[in-house]
Amino acid sequence: MQEAIMNRPNGAACQPYDPRVSNFPRQLWWVAAHSAQITADSLVSRKLLGVDVLLSRRADGTVWAIEDRCVHRGLPLSMGWKQGDEVVCRYHGFRYDTEGKVTCIPTQNACPKTARVDSFPVVENPPFVWIWMGDPAAADPAQAPDFAWLRDPGWVWASRHMNVRSNYMLLKENVLDLTHFPFAHKSTFGALDDYESAAEFSYEDGVVTFVKRFMDQPLSPIYDRDLNLGGRHVDRIDMGKSISPAEHFFTATIRDPMREEPYLFRFQHLTTPQTNSSHHYWWVISRNYGLDPHPGEWFEQIASTAFREDKEILEAIQLRLNESPDPTRMPEVSAIADRGGLLARRQLRHFLEREQASAT
Repeated sequence: MQEAIMNRPNGAACQPYDPRVSNFPRQLWWVAAHSAQITADSLVSRKLLGVDVLLSRRADGTVWAIEDRCVHRGLPLSMGWKQGDEVVCRYHGFRYDTEGKVTCIPTQNACPKTARVDSFPVVENPPFVWIWMGDPAAADPAQAPDFAWLRDPGWVWASRHMNVRSNYMLLKENVLDLTHFPFAHKSTFGALDDYESAAEFSYEDGVVTFVKRFMDQPLSPIYDRDLNLGGRHVDRIDMGKSISPAEHFFTATIRDPMREEPYLFRFQHLTTPQTNSSHHYWWVISRNYGLDPHPGEWFEQIASTAFREDKEILEAIQLRLNESPDPTRMPEVSAIADRGGLLARRQLRHFLEREQASAT
């Protein structure tokens, strides 16, 4: 796995994401769904880290997850129906409990002990459900991310889910490189020209951080639209942090001399691989001001449009990788502003190597 990521033929820098090779760590909490997507009667099917997973709720409201496959003839269990806390296969009526064990085969009295599918630890910290696809014994529910401020009445937020036909790391690099805004998003975020030069990046213990300061300046129009500061000078500090291959957040802290508490604006980018060349992407925008029912319909619309622009670009890159006979030998030239993306690759190596070491 690491060889594909680190491959540098003839000493040249080459594109590291080979669609023939998996590059996602399993010993990690990944987003599986928005909480609202999983109802009491629903059978939600998701491709997560190459596995078809079925998500549903027990009568007590807790979420459970098992492999979405009947052990009998392989029909997706999500095509069946709920019977209490169990799911019934639509093909021959095999019934499964929330741990993946077959509890009933209609044509016989006993069920073989081997008649079961994998189950997966899940944690619900609204508005997200997190899943652990690695060794269940290593899953620590306390380590599942919890964005508690999204449940604080002093914040408003909006979130969307997208399916993107690219390796998830292409998006991880994208959100660590804001110098693409004037070009990729000239029709949406084009007014945000603050990142004509790169931010300051650092790396420590598998975490990538960037900071950029805008001191005693008028606020960028994209932030000022709702604040209406009238050109008054403020201090703004942008801080982004890639916590893991699954989680990235960005916070703009705006300090107005006319206000005691800072304005806070946050972006979160949450990625979960589907396959080697596709992923789920959840984005969240939130803020502690302008407490409308949502954080500005205009901004929600412009964010959705901008992320679709990113999606188009990333999918075009992935298509070329898929078509190449050996993507790891495609030459690649990095610019100074690519430091964030290169650190994301270093972060990925960190998580993969840590997982490999724990398995030995």
